[in-house]
Amino acid sequence: MTNTKPLFVSILALSLMCLLAAPLCAQSATQSSGMDAQSMKSKMEQMRGQMERMQTQMKDNMAKMEAAAAAMKSHMETEQANMKGQMDLQHAIIDQLQAMTDQMQAMTDRMAMMPMPKSKPQKSATTK
Repeated sequence: MTNTKPLFVSILALSLMCLLAAPLCAQSATQSSGMDAQSMKSKMEQMRGQMERMQTQMKDNMAKMEAAAAAMKSHMETEQANMKGQMDLQHAIIDQLQAMTDQMQAMTDRMAMMPMPKSKPQKSATTK
């Protein structure tokens, strides 16, 4: 897909911002609240775990989107082939109807050239 690179770059940028901003936030929090190094370290590990889960979910979503795109492409190709077959069938029907029309016109023309049979006079019921 063409839009995976900008998405990946955005995700990477956000990840780096979070990772780089986290030590600064933790540093200011340590100074203001007296947080010790152990709690700061556990907070950082928790944030890294969240980032890894987010990255895993995003990779899974990208794989699902690629699979869906491949399925859609396959479906569209099948639909296109179906439409082509339908169009070929319609052209064959039109050609057959045109051939039948031409045959009927030729038969009508031949019948018009034939002499008309003379009809026999009908006997009337009053004549004996």
